Amino acid sequence: MFAKILGTTLAGTVFATAAFGGGAVFADSTPAASTTPAATAPADHTNRVAVDALRDVLNRMVRDGILTDRQRDIVVDAVRKADWDGYSLRRLREILDTVVDNGVITGREADAIVDAVRHSDTVVFRLANVLDTLTDKGVLSRDQTAAIVAALHRADWDGFSIDRLGRILAELARHGLISAAQREAIMDGMRR
Repeated sequence: MFAKILGTTLAGTVFATAAFGGGAVFADSTPAASTTPAATAPADHTNRVAVDALRDVLNRMVRDGILTDRQRDIVVDAVRKADWDGYSLRRLREILDTVVDNGVITGREADAIVDAVRHSDTVVFRLANVLDTLTDKGVLSRDQTAAIVAALHRADWDGFSIDRLGRILAELARHGLISAAQREAIMDGMRR
């Protein structure tokens, strides 16, 4: 009789624990591999905005005689193939290094392109400069920078609206991914 009561109680406890969110009981609790695409995959729209803005910078460089039409086209093609989203000048330089290695542009021309992008009045490039600077200074960790970029992709930020950028960053601060002070540091950099 005692064994029957104990068995019934144990079975009921196991069932209740599993049924009401107590976790997997007596089951393989290793998480299954995700079948959804990574949330950080670059959005086509975001990439187009970055490539179009870069093309504008490169067109000015062609007009000023710094680059040729052929060099501009090859740089744009390399950036497009690399899925550059415009959020990292460091990543742009890595892409340009492959173009330098192929003998299309010189290291000095690659430096000039990165410098022109850094000083561009395009909002998306200003954000790239701010994120790189704050990461280099230790204000943001690389993980936080990656979380910001992922959030901008998820929100399909157009690369133009600083107000919308502020709202996206406020949401990240609300969820504890960045602090309010870090959000303000980013926004201060964007307003300069």
